[in-house]
Amino acid sequence: MIRAIVRMLLVASVVGAPWPARAAEDDDAVKQLERSEQVFAGIATRVTPTVVTIRRFVKDEAWWAAAHAKKQAAAGWRVTPEADLVVPGHRPKGGGSGFVVSPDGYILTLRRVVIDPATGKPADAIDVEVGSVHLLAKAVSLEPTLDLAILKVTPAAPLASAKLGDSAEVGPGSWAIAFGDPDGPEKTMVPGIIVHQPARECYQDELSATYLQTSVPVCDGALGGPLVNLHGEVIGINTRRGDSAAAHGQVAGSGYALPINLPIAIYQSLLTNQSTVSPWLGVSVLRLDDVLRKRIGEPQCSGVYIDNVFDPSPASAVGIKVGDILQSIDGDSVSGVYDFQRLLYRAGAGKVVKLQVYNTHRTRELTAKIGVRPPLATTR
Repeated sequence: MIRAIVRMLLVASVVGAPWPARAAEDDDAVKQLERSEQVFAGIATRVTPTVVTIRRFVKDEAWWAAAHAKKQAAAGWRVTPEADLVVPGHRPKGGGSGFVVSPDGYILTLRRVVIDPATGKPADAIDVEVGSVHLLAKAVSLEPTLDLAILKVTPAAPLASAKLGDSAEVGPGSWAIAFGDPDGPEKTMVPGIIVHQPARECYQDELSATYLQTSVPVCDGALGGPLVNLHGEVIGINTRRGDSAAAHGQVAGSGYALPINLPIAIYQSLLTNQSTVSPWLGVSVLRLDDVLRKRIGEPQCSGVYIDNVFDPSPASAVGIKVGDILQSIDGDSVSGVYDFQRLLYRAGAGKVVKLQVYNTHRTRELTAKIGVRPPLATTR
């Protein structure tokens, strides 16, 4: 055994670099790792203060009275955690993470984090823990298709807010760090990489095609937290495909994130309309890049290309077809997919809008009433 080890060392000394040189290389590698360590430590310092714990509470006077008096009848620990007693007359019922997007207290998270699964409506009370401070939040807007929620708290002083990045700038191999603040003392910061870039900018046809896929495993308590790049800028919101990974074929150990550019595009509209439904035309659109323009023979055309139409829908009712190019909504030019989403949400469900549609050298002016996305128009 000893002879074999000696023989291996002799072979290594002949075919490899001299030991002193190798030691120098190791020192250089350690220094590079230390620099990487400093980068990640800096990201944690900047991002962690913007990440919050969000907990749902449901009204339950009897539970709260018993817990507050520390006279619970069930066997086990007799002292109820103080965090469970922050909302008088209510008991905790799950939650997740979120992140602050403005110093005056607006917070982005997932809709599933604030909805009571038993009712499908916002929980009776929503507690947001910012550092060690508990604040009651109002659900300003809920977007069911994107599983997105905007909350508002009223802080005593301006809050640290996240810096939003550009999700279009990342791709396979880009660093991605998932942050979360689950219920309890722990916080999560899990580094990984982008595995797959979204195939679509528009969610109207297939929501899963709009997700960033990452190598980052995200626990349930970190859902709704930010996914950031190496500059600490938010590039996505940690999410899942559907209500459970197993039910929708999610790869074990992988994660998904809603690209931040889509919430940014509709954020102001959601604040203004305070909507709880998804506005819907019933079309799926693609960005008109040079390749698509060449394929359809429209090198100078602007707008978004309609590549699918749901029937029945507001779009099919007014004669919109696959191959049409949507150029404007209520007189505002549609220069890209995010413009389409922004204008759709700005109008909101129930609004009658004028659409300018182009196809084969002919422009049509149509009038359609924006609908509410029906359950049949599933997004896989």
